[in-house]
Amino acid sequence: MAPSVVDASPTQRAADRRRERRLLVAFTSGAGFVYAISAALQATFIYRTAAPDGIGPQVLTRIGVNLLAVGMLVVILLAWGQHRRQRRSERVWGVLVAAGAMAVTRAVAQVVFGVYPAFVGTTTAVEVVGGLISGIVSATFGTWAMVWERTSRLEARAARASAARQALALHALEDEEVRVRRAVAEGLHASVQQRLVLVVAQIDRTLPRLAEGTASSEDVEALRAARDELERLRVQDVRETSRMLYPDQLDVGLIPAVRAMLRRVPASIATRLQVDDSVRALDDPAVPVLSGSERLLAVRVIEEGIANALRHGRPGTLVVDVALAGDRLVVTVEDDGGGLAASAGPASGTRRLAERLAVVDGSLELTGTPGGARLSAQLPVAGL
Repeated sequence: MAPSVVDASPTQRAADRRRERRLLVAFTSGAGFVYAISAALQATFIYRTAAPDGIGPQVLTRIGVNLLAVGMLVVILLAWGQHRRQRRSERVWGVLVAAGAMAVTRAVAQVVFGVYPAFVGTTTAVEVVGGLISGIVSATFGTWAMVWERTSRLEARAARASAARQALALHALEDEEVRVRRAVAEGLHASVQQRLVLVVAQIDRTLPRLAEGTASSEDVEALRAARDELERLRVQDVRETSRMLYPDQLDVGLIPAVRAMLRRVPASIATRLQVDDSVRALDDPAVPVLSGSERLLAVRVIEEGIANALRHGRPGTLVVDVALAGDRLVVTVEDDGGGLAASAGPASGTRRLAERLAVVDGSLELTGTPGGARLSAQLPVAGL
């Protein structure tokens, strides 16, 4: 859908209005000028043919009267503000009012300038109807040209805006990929690699004694400790890195992924998940409406809300609410951890997430509450 004119800057809107006004005047005047010449020549020819010995009105006088009427048509259109009208009904009224003014002006000018000696019932009525029809045609032609230019311009701007949004989306995805890659690399290097080095060193110290057959009970315990450490690495670091790349249960649906995430919250914190029935219908695995990217973005919002609560407060309760408002998914994470800390520093993760949401025409808001904090996001659902 093309954007509204109000999406442009005031300077741009003013330039658009001037361009539309020029088109309206040019096309209306052009059509009216053709009418003024052709109608005058036709009437003069008929006059001369019907009454060859009569004096009859001069062709230049008729042309001048018709041009005067066309000028009135243009003046009324501009006075009505035809180039500023957005609704079709208003533009139709503008055409009718201006055409009526043109017809009346033409009939009066014909008497004033001697085309006819006086108002004559049938003749005047025919001239008024002819002027009215010509005015409607001319004004409609000018209005059509103006509206066509406006529509084309807005469609071109919408296409450019869409291309810009796609470029921003691609840039945001690239930034997010770099961020995740860096986090995974740092996790592998700082935690997994160092702990593996310790396990390998422990095994290396034990292997020679095992090979010589002189291993002691301490060596057995060392191997058990190494095995336990490897298991912890698998359960904690490797699984957490996997979740960083792709959350658990996300392929099944948004709600299963959120439940899996809440199960990882420390047991000392009570969690509550509230989901509207409308969201459950959208998240039905049989006929899913939510796309994978929409589910992933919603999960990232909840992850950020939980991380903020654990990082900046000591919550006793976390409440996650997932609802639907029109064609937008509304995700809210609220905690009772004492509110936003003034010394917490800039929330870089929240800021990055807000930028990602803005790219898809979504929004993110972090606010303090009397007992804690609330992170709320809205993101459009393309399938609605």
